[in-house]
Amino acid sequence: MLTLYHDHNAVCCQKVELVLFEKGLEYDEKTVSLFKSEQYSKEYLQVNPRGIVPTLAHDGNVIFESTVICEYIEESFPATPLLPVDPFERAQARLWTKLVDDEIHEAASTLSFCAMFRDRMLAMPAEEREKRYVNVGNPIRDDMYRSSVDLGVEAPVAFRAIASYEMMTRDLEKHLSRSSRDWIAGAEYSLAEVALTPYFARVEYLGLLDIWISERPLVQRWWESVKAREAFDVVFTRALSDDDIGRMSASGALIHDRVAARCGEYLSATAKA
Repeated sequence: MLTLYHDHNAVCCQKVELVLFEKGLEYDEKTVSLFKSEQYSKEYLQVNPRGIVPTLAHDGNVIFESTVICEYIEESFPATPLLPVDPFERAQARLWTKLVDDEIHEAASTLSFCAMFRDRMLAMPAEEREKRYVNVGNPIRDDMYRSSVDLGVEAPVAFRAIASYEMMTRDLEKHLSRSSRDWIAGAEYSLAEVALTPYFARVEYLGLLDIWISERPLVQRWWESVKAREAFDVVFTRALSDDDIGRMSASGALIHDRVAARCGEYLSATAKA
């Protein structure tokens, strides 16, 4: 029996949902609301002492970290494989999942926070806001939240997030140009697509994706192929409410022009280097 503890709106949880759907696996769901800080509840910390989502429970075993969970599912349920057989192509898939873990997850979190949660945090009493910072339990993420609340898109962490998306989409365009295939790692959809999809979807729903892909036709074509899959329809199109989508779109519209301008600042700086 598989049980997934998750917040459906969290990008890292959406990765696992994509894998479970692509493999046709049934599972029980336990919702853990991040905005309500349910990941720090006594009950959830008994399941995952790190207080993060997602968590997968399988036959008495508990697995943390979305990328580890995706590979665990891949190895435990090898039907409908999501990693290529060829060792080099498999390595390519893992390079992209590593990029997501090392850079893009934090970038998406920062942009999401600046767009959707900053105003909510500013509206809170200072004491409640401070409590949320303390609950994070990670000095690096704590700094990201504080600076994003204080400065929004002008924060240094926001500039790094914008630059990370620029470099990622630039490199993806180059990668796709070197191959005649439609997918990142070999001839089939893989864990590379699974890893990137929620992070593309998030900035698309925020109305920011055009900043990075409007002049990258191969990335555009790849993204349309990803969105045409039934898994995308189930995990995103059907699962997100009109209110969710409307809130993301409205929030992103408020920062779009400044994000685009800061991306221009990054490109100018790198051109001079």
